[in-house]
Amino acid sequence: MPDATLLGVYANGQTFGQDSPIHRDNKASEQGLTVVMFCNEHWASSWGGELVFYDHAKQNIIKSVLPKPGRIVIFNGHVPHSARSPAATCDRLRMTLAFKTLI
Repeated sequence: MPDATLLGVYANGQTFGQDSPIHRDNKASEQGLTVVMFCNEHWASSWGGELVFYDHAKQNIIKSVLPKPGRIVIFNGHVPHSARSPAATCDRLRMTLAFKTLI
């Protein structure tokens, strides 16, 4: 992303019950992309922990992405999103790196 300016890099870890709030990474006046990398070496789909995207009114889910080792998701920082916590049956920390940018 040669036209991007890095705003910050965030290491995130979640266990059961730690859902993130629905939020946007960029202000209305900013154009930016967010890059999320899933860092676990193994992740069972039954553990959940989806990265969930919502419509602009934050009323409907428009897409959901399951964690997968090494998976990278790039999205517009204006899109409301949240990170679901792992299921109670998961004995792992859901780990991600997030890179927030301005374009």
